[in-house]
Amino acid sequence: MTLRRTLAPIALAVSFALIATAPADAARPKRKKPAAAAPAESANAAAERARLNAEEAVRAKKQTDENAARQAAHDAAEKARAETIAAQQAATAKAQADYEAAKAKWEADVAACKAGDKTRCGAPAAVK
Repeated sequence: MTLRRTLAPIALAVSFALIATAPADAARPKRKKPAAAAPAESANAAAERARLNAEEAVRAKKQTDENAARQAAHDAAEKARAETIAAQQAATAKAQADYEAAKAKWEADVAACKAGDKTRCGAPAAVK
């Protein structure tokens, strides 16, 4: 038993020493070497790939053109909306200015009437 107690720590220390000194790349998985170059592509396969690439280029061009047309339509709609808003704001500002002018004239007429200028007095409002 004493021999076992003596050898166990030594065996443990040796195993740790072996693990600690193992090369770092020993734990890494080995890479497979690349396979030999693939055989040359057949002429038919190359032609097919070129045809498919050309079809894809046509589809991509069509999609790009459609996107550009949609963007142009969107931009035109945004411009028309901005013009409509500007026209509405101008009409609102004109209506407000007309109201303010009419109110100022009315107030001036009332003040003149009260001051004795009967030519600026309006007819009394009809009572309903």
